[in-house]
Amino acid sequence: MNSIKSAVKLVSCFVQYQMRKEKVLCLPIRLWIETSSICNLKCVMCPNKNLPRDQKGIMDFDLFKKIIDECSNFARDVYLHHRGEPLLNPRIFDMTSYASAAGLKTRMHTNGTLLTKDKAEEMLKSGIDMISFSVDGFTRESYEKVRVGANFEETISNIVYFANLKKQKGKRKPYIVVERIAFKTQEIVAPIEKVKQLEKELKEAGVDEIITKEEYIWAEEDVKLPENLKRQYCVCTFPWYAMVICANGSVLACPQDYRAVMKMGDVNKERLSQIWNGDAYRQLRKAFVNNLDSLTLCSKCDRLCRKTIFGLPVQYMVTFITDQLLGYNKLRRLLGTHERNL
Repeated sequence: MNSIKSAVKLVSCFVQYQMRKEKVLCLPIRLWIETSSICNLKCVMCPNKNLPRDQKGIMDFDLFKKIIDECSNFARDVYLHHRGEPLLNPRIFDMTSYASAAGLKTRMHTNGTLLTKDKAEEMLKSGIDMISFSVDGFTRESYEKVRVGANFEETISNIVYFANLKKQKGKRKPYIVVERIAFKTQEIVAPIEKVKQLEKELKEAGVDEIITKEEYIWAEEDVKLPENLKRQYCVCTFPWYAMVICANGSVLACPQDYRAVMKMGDVNKERLSQIWNGDAYRQLRKAFVNNLDSLTLCSKCDRLCRKTIFGLPVQYMVTFITDQLLGYNKLRRLLGTHERNL
């Protein structure tokens, strides 16, 4: 999809969102495809360790192909992860290659612990456009308190090896991002000098960008948001431009729905286009406009408490739009910095 078509789709999504259309003419431009809902770690802030067994699994390759074959005509990019570790799927690089060959931008988020030298080679060959690594805590002590089950030195070594391999082979992609969460708990805060030292090491190895994010609040029906958070807007953008597909084929409206509570459909039984404007999606869009409090998950989501401009959440908006139109490397040159939020 070229920049002109992308711009037209973005404008169409924006107009239909602003008009609060229950039936959306443009199909989703971004998909989260959960290649694995299993994870090898038990991170302190992640609900994955508490997911019931029937929600944990690996996406079947044939199901993945069905999704890509359907969405390649209307989506621009796909995230090959959601609740689990994508490198646990034995066909993850076949999936990446298949989606890339279909003309989709491919992105992956991983904890990096399973990226062996062989997998690093396969990753580069797969044509993936962006890969982000979670390294929460930039010292061994802080990292291993958060990423329970991981080894700090091994993870950093995997990332450095991969970044160096990309440089050695003269590859332009993938765009490599390292993310860390700025935890408020003093017990897992890394000294600033250690953070800067590791940032320098990673950038010298070839990491394109290092991002620091605020501690995250997952949307849960029983969650209590901090009292200082006030709702800034009521109508979420996700149901007008994006779709999440779980490993078993269930469709969700948003990646915030970690426990797969609000099911929109099943790709094993329906086409994506049918689901997108099916009863569940249309009722969801209607409820956002008329009765947000009836959406017990959405009404307690911290995303609705974030600042807006033109009725859209400010965080991510600029980088999302420019990324859709320009791509990662052009966006980086435009911003002239390594520090931004995805």
